[in-house]
Amino acid sequence: MRQTGRVFLHAGIWLALGLLIYVFFLRRETPPPRVLGPGNVELQRTRDGHFYIDGQIQDQRVRFLIDTGASTVSVSEDFARRAGLECLQMATYNTANGPVRGCTSRVPHLAFGPFGMRDVGVVILPRLGTEALLGMNVLRRVRMEQNGDRLRLTAP
Repeated sequence: MRQTGRVFLHAGIWLALGLLIYVFFLRRETPPPRVLGPGNVELQRTRDGHFYIDGQIQDQRVRFLIDTGASTVSVSEDFARRAGLECLQMATYNTANGPVRGCTSRVPHLAFGPFGMRDVGVVILPRLGTEALLGMNVLRRVRMEQNGDRLRLTAP
C-alpha cells in the first residue's frame, strides 16, 4: 500500500510540474488589444516575441501574425480553402525558410482590429507555420509605432 502511495505522489508532482511548464512557458495566449480610440489600437508582444491581431478575410475569422518582413498578406492553404479563396496564378516566393511555391489571390475585404481594406492581394502558401501573416501591402496603410513590448497601429 505504501508503494502505491509513492507512485501517486510522484505522478502528482510530475503532473503539477508539467502544468506549470505549460502555463508559464508554452501557452501562447494573445493579450487583448487595447483600443485607444477610433482607428487607434495598441498590441502587447506575446511570449513568443510576436504581435498578433484578430481579423477577418472573406467573413472568415483569422488570427494575423504581424510580419513586417512579409511583403504581402499570406494565408495557409487550410485557411484559403475555408475562406473560398481562388488561386489566380502560381508563383515562387522567397520566405524566411527559403523558396516556396504558392499562388496569388485577391480578397474583396480584409479587416483587422478597427481597420478595414478592400481589394487586397493575398498569397496562399503551403505549410505556413501560422494561419495568416499580415504583410506590408496592408501594414503600409497604417501608421506603426513600437515602444518596447507595445505596438500601436493608427489610421493615417
